[in-house]
Amino acid sequence: MKLIHGYLCFLCFVSLSFASPIPILYGTEDFLKKEDTLPFIETKKEKKDKIPIVWGGSSLTQEERVISGFPVKVFILGGGAYIMHKTIKLSAREIEIIGEEALLGNLKGQVIVEDFQNGVTLTATRGVYDKMAGTVSLENQPVLTQKKDGKIVKIKCQSIVRNLEEAKTSLAGKVVVTSDEFQVFGEDALFSEKEDRIDLKGEPFLFSESRFLIGQTLSYFVKEGSIQLDGDATIYQVSYENKKDKEKEVVSKERVLTLFSGKTLTHTNRGKETVTAMKGDANMFRNNAEFKADLLESRKNNKEIKATGNVSYLDKENGYRMEGGLLFYDKEKGYSYLSESPKIVFLNKKDLVERGQLTSVFLERFDERNETVARGDVQVETQSAKATGEFATYYEKKDELVLEGNPTLVRDATKVSAGKIILYPKSDKALLTDGLKVIPNGEKK
Repeated sequence: MKLIHGYLCFLCFVSLSFASPIPILYGTEDFLKKEDTLPFIETKKEKKDKIPIVWGGSSLTQEERVISGFPVKVFILGGGAYIMHKTIKLSAREIEIIGEEALLGNLKGQVIVEDFQNGVTLTATRGVYDKMAGTVSLENQPVLTQKKDGKIVKIKCQSIVRNLEEAKTSLAGKVVVTSDEFQVFGEDALFSEKEDRIDLKGEPFLFSESRFLIGQTLSYFVKEGSIQLDGDATIYQVSYENKKDKEKEVVSKERVLTLFSGKTLTHTNRGKETVTAMKGDANMFRNNAEFKADLLESRKNNKEIKATGNVSYLDKENGYRMEGGLLFYDKEKGYSYLSESPKIVFLNKKDLVERGQLTSVFLERFDERNETVARGDVQVETQSAKATGEFATYYEKKDELVLEGNPTLVRDATKVSAGKIILYPKSDKALLTDGLKVIPNGEKK
């Protein structure tokens, strides 16, 4: 008997799937022209653009219902119930199909939507399928999982509406995006698989290892693993860096908090290289230093930094500020190069009040030695003197500036030259050595 019953169900399903539409779903020509027809009533034009639908299950129940005043046939599928929307499979413990063409479907219990072409699976406990709109709506803590190119991204939220034709998903209410690299939290999101992009609004924030990012909008490009954060973008980063005690000759790990802010943050994966860039009023702040520029770019996990436009680096510990138009910094080598009207501003360590300045063609700084070398048309101003030369070396710890290359010094209307001039900008002292010579007024050296 079970075999006969199953066979009859199968014949019923086949006949319902391929038979002509039953006239009960259709009215007069005047009725079809009304604009407020129900979603499960097709017009003649709609019939030409039918999406082929296959549906089935291990059990089938058919009944008549009145929906919005219209008699409609409803098919209830159970036990492995499913609907195929082209290549997309929608399955559930029970599915109510409204109308013979499956224009609407109510999915109940263990809902699974599988988009094989895009590697996307959606799960929920309840869903609604709309054939004409080409959408499925999911509620009760739905989850979207994408497995593509060896990467897995999982998105949780309160409700999901997926456009099956365009492979776009709208996610609303406490959206959480999780990947192998980080977690993103936001209120609303749009996931476009064809563009390989997730857009989040409502001031989303992102967690990764030792980092916290926040902004007004965030876009995540899944395949590349790239991020764009717009609108007052900010990064909070904790790192542990080597700190050397020269007296005890001991190296210890120091916890360093870095605050990185600007208008737009981008984190781009270019093969094995990653580039993090902050554009528009970029500011990197640490307890003992501050870095500003129009654009800051970081490579190799902050080991290489490039800054362009209104560059300013403040060293609070050593009491100076470097300014210019273009800066390169190599952390592994401990080397900085500053050009485009570079300047050193000498500051009092206690209150950071300006005590003098130096300009040149370009500047080089060596971290290990705490030295800065200025080359080409060096000009120095202190509280009471002006000096010039071809190149100079500034020893930060001693606040000592050695000016060489035909150096000259002007103080109290007296101009002198020497083989070497040593200045102490913060204390406004000078020492002249090697062939001191006074240059009369009007005479060029």
